[in-house]
Amino acid sequence: MKKVFIDTGAWYALKNLNDPNHKNAASFFQNLKGQVLCYTSDYVIDEAITLTRTGLKNHHAASALAQELLSEKAASIIFVAPDYLARALEIFQKFHDQDFSFTDCTSFAIMEHLNIQEALAFDGHFTFEKFGFSQISPEPHIRN
Repeated sequence: MKKVFIDTGAWYALKNLNDPNHKNAASFFQNLKGQVLCYTSDYVIDEAITLTRTGLKNHHAASALAQELLSEKAASIIFVAPDYLARALEIFQKFHDQDFSFTDCTSFAIMEHLNIQEALAFDGHFTFEKFGFSQISPEPHIRN
């Protein structure tokens, strides 16, 4: 079965009806049909809840997203354990010339460990592709 890592921007786009990637995110989840295993991390969840709270200025939407993600109905949560942190630090230090956030590096470490090759992400700078993963985002709209 195909495995996909879900990044912060995808969760935010799913909640924000005005986000240019909302339809793409919603379409992805509507078309899973039990053929894709989705994963995310506790760090990504933290970012997504915070981004929803600040970006939409809507505590209710952020709280609803938190409840949905923590229920693990849309994706299994991978917690950033010490081994992932050590690998994330290696990545962060090695790729000092890239704009990877430390959360991105934890996601890469998780994806390496679980052999996940694709991420649903709407990063304009294609962070995941720079590290060697495929970034799936049908008809992507790049957020400024």
